[in-house]
Amino acid sequence: MNLMRLSLRNARRHPRRMLLTGLAVGIAVAAVTFMDAYVKGFTESILETFVQLEAGHIKIVPLEAADRSRPLPLEKGIKQISEIVSIAKSTPGITDVSPRIRFPVLLERGSSSIPALGIALSPSREKRLMSIDELVTEGSAPSDSAWDVALGFKLAEKLGIGIGDELFMVTTDSYGGLGPGLYRVTGIIRTGVGYIDKKTFYVPLLAGQEQLYMDDMAMEVVCRVEDGLDGAKPVAERLNEDLKKAGRSDVVALPWQEQGTLYRMMATAKIVGPVIMLLLGLIALTTVVNTVLMSVMERTREIGMLRALGFERGTIVKLLLGESLVIGIAGTFFGLVLGLAVSLLLQHTGIDFSGAMENIEWPMKPILYPDPSVMTAVKAAIFGLILTLVAAWYPARKAVKLAPAEALRSN
Repeated sequence: MNLMRLSLRNARRHPRRMLLTGLAVGIAVAAVTFMDAYVKGFTESILETFVQLEAGHIKIVPLEAADRSRPLPLEKGIKQISEIVSIAKSTPGITDVSPRIRFPVLLERGSSSIPALGIALSPSREKRLMSIDELVTEGSAPSDSAWDVALGFKLAEKLGIGIGDELFMVTTDSYGGLGPGLYRVTGIIRTGVGYIDKKTFYVPLLAGQEQLYMDDMAMEVVCRVEDGLDGAKPVAERLNEDLKKAGRSDVVALPWQEQGTLYRMMATAKIVGPVIMLLLGLIALTTVVNTVLMSVMERTREIGMLRALGFERGTIVKLLLGESLVIGIAGTFFGLVLGLAVSLLLQHTGIDFSGAMENIEWPMKPILYPDPSVMTAVKAAIFGLILTLVAAWYPARKAVKLAPAEALRSN
């Protein structure tokens, strides 16, 4: 207790130096707090959008599409899709199932053509998967049986069409011929993802199957799992077993973690946080080491006197570490308050990257919201305290190595 009181008193002897050291620790802790919240919000935004608009929790695809980065041609789609849907619905843990067809189209605008991606789906099945009704900002989502279409708002602007207009398109069908289709625009969709809003439109599955000559066929079946993201892998394993028992070895069920390279990219993104923490720690470490070292060197005679009075080296080291810990606690508290305040403010307002992400084909919304948590604060606090103790260790060890007589003679 006396040693702690002495450390507290000594920490207050040089308020300017204490302020500088505490500020260095505080800024580092604030930066770590914000970066941890930012990286968490960044990865969650990508994952949420990817699962909602593209992957689902599980996606059933043709077996030969499992390792391909490019989509299969329509003739390679899943046949007898109603059987696949029935098997998936009966698999424990799966709550929603929806077949989809993705097909490329060139849409005419005057004398020019605009490449676009059509997605044929059942709007009634997608209420808890893509939630297409919630994405419609004008008009309404297509019905299951009519020849309706909903377009991304940027695609609609390019084409110069709106609610009630007709959209005629010709695409290559599953036999390699031309599949014409005349649709009525019922809705304008805004997903918040630039490349999707710029080139994607949605039509009912029945109309898409008729236009593309894909009766009882689809290119993929998206499934929603009761236990969410964490339950995707075990349910996908059960679903694959059920598909094999039913003799459907032509398809495979992939959990979201095994669809493309996004999961690996997210794992890489999660490494960014610790790397940034390390860099910030090194920068702050040099500042804290310098200020603590100056403080120790100015007190060389004082330390020599303590040694002459019989203080053990370990006791003096503890005294100096205690002083740094006092400053570190104050700096860490300041950094936590500052970092959490900025994170919580931006959690409501967001950080707008619309301009930078205009042409980036990532399933990521342009406004990112940091997501601070209790663990964010805990990690940042531990970081600040460890940083302070590590920074003080070298000066403290250097000081106690001086012989008492040599220390007393120093100025």
